[in-house]
Amino acid sequence: MFERPEPLPVEATFDAFVEEFGGKKISDLITNKSRMPQNADYIFEKYNVVAELKTLEGIYSGPNAMKQVSQAYIDSGCTGSDLMGLLWRREQMPEAAAVLIKLRIRRSIEQRIKQARKQLKKSKTAFGSSDTRCLILIAMDQQPLFGHQTMLFNLAKIMGDNYADEHTDGVVYFNPNIPTKIHQDSMEFSGWYPFYRDDDVNAELSAFVNQLGSRWLKFHGSHIGETNPILELETFAEMTAVLDGR
Repeated sequence: MFERPEPLPVEATFDAFVEEFGGKKISDLITNKSRMPQNADYIFEKYNVVAELKTLEGIYSGPNAMKQVSQAYIDSGCTGSDLMGLLWRREQMPEAAAVLIKLRIRRSIEQRIKQARKQLKKSKTAFGSSDTRCLILIAMDQQPLFGHQTMLFNLAKIMGDNYADEHTDGVVYFNPNIPTKIHQDSMEFSGWYPFYRDDDVNAELSAFVNQLGSRWLKFHGSHIGETNPILELETFAEMTAVLDGR
């Protein structure tokens, strides 16, 4: 029986990868350590990019996901019978609970985006220039209850609606420890799913981001003792198709 390798700690593993890639942790450049939480995580001086890593841990994912669903049922006025219908009878989720869960997923993601943007803005001013590009790296390192596609759609909509500006040139959704499948019965793939605020930024930044992603997937694979195939995905539609299999 296939057993997935033990998950790696995402932040510590990505820190080590950035050093191997040639980037730097911004915390290593700061003498006043009290300022560290205000700054982004990484700077890639060769490519004139600052980047912040955020995880979506705990957003309807991992061991507490169903507790969050149960709480949403309670808060939306649903009954215990409604919850049992979802869990045991595979009944459709009541609209009130579904609306509240969607809202909470969006708000939780948006909180992380807002914090990342503040940190990127601070680091761009302190360590970069007006031409420095800002990149947010979003790691989904626990199994999302409603699937990767749901998380990616919410992330893309939040960015497109409110934050496509010079403080967020690009966003990458990636899924360390939680591979994706094109279909339920297909082989697993490692994922790295970037998108950009406009076509001009895409043309300028994508070569770096793609190189970063390819190197990361190989680095991660070497540390868990297996390397899943790396897909070349060029459109948002291709990304969501891959993530549809969860």
